[in-house]
Amino acid sequence: MKKAMCRILPVLMIALVIAMVSGIASAQIIDETFQTNYFSNNTTSGAPAATLRFTEHDGSTLHKECAMIYVYAADQQLAECCGCPVTYNGLVEENVKTDLLGNSLTRVTPNQGVVQIVSGEYTGGCDPTSVAVDPEIDSWMTHVQNKVGTAFPITEEEGDAEFLSSDELTTLENDCAFAIRLGSGFGQCSCNAEATK
Repeated sequence: MKKAMCRILPVLMIALVIAMVSGIASAQIIDETFQTNYFSNNTTSGAPAATLRFTEHDGSTLHKECAMIYVYAADQQLAECCGCPVTYNGLVEENVKTDLLGNSLTRVTPNQGVVQIVSGEYTGGCDPTSVAVDPEIDSWMTHVQNKVGTAFPITEEEGDAEFLSSDELTTLENDCAFAIRLGSGFGQCSCNAEATK
C-alpha cells in the first residue's frame, strides 16, 4: 500500500500543477491597468463627500485616455458605471456622492463600497461596456473615516494597481452593459470636465 501511494502521489502532484497552470492561462492577464479604491460613510449624516481624482500620463500632448469607472456597493452589486475622458496631464475630479453615486441602478445609494477603474483608449468616446485597455490612468481617492468627536477625518490614497484578467474585464463590461440596458437611465455615473489648465 505504501509503495502504491509513493507512486501515485508524484503523479497527483504533477496533475495538480498542470491544472493550476491551465487555470492561470485561461484567465489571461491583460496588464496592470486596473485600479481599486474604496468609499465609506457616503450616506452617513453630516459626513462630507469623498473625491475621486484621475489623470493621464502618456506623454503626448495630443493624447486622450478613458477612465472606465465601475462603482460597486459593499454587497458586490454594481451601482453605477461610466467612461470619462482625460487628456495628457489633465485632472478630473469626481464627487463620489453626486457624480459617482447620484444615479444608482437600484435607486438605493450605498454607504460604502468599491470603485474600480480600468484605463482604456479613447476611441472617439469612452464606452465602459467595450474597453480597449491601455495603461495610462492614475487615480487617487479621499476616504471619509468614522467620526471622531465632531469631525470626520479625511485620508487620501492612490488607487491600488492590480493585474487585470480577461475574465475580470468581461465581468465589468457585462455588469455595466446590463445596468445601462435595464436601468432606464439609472446606473450611469456622470463625468466632470477637466480642471481648468
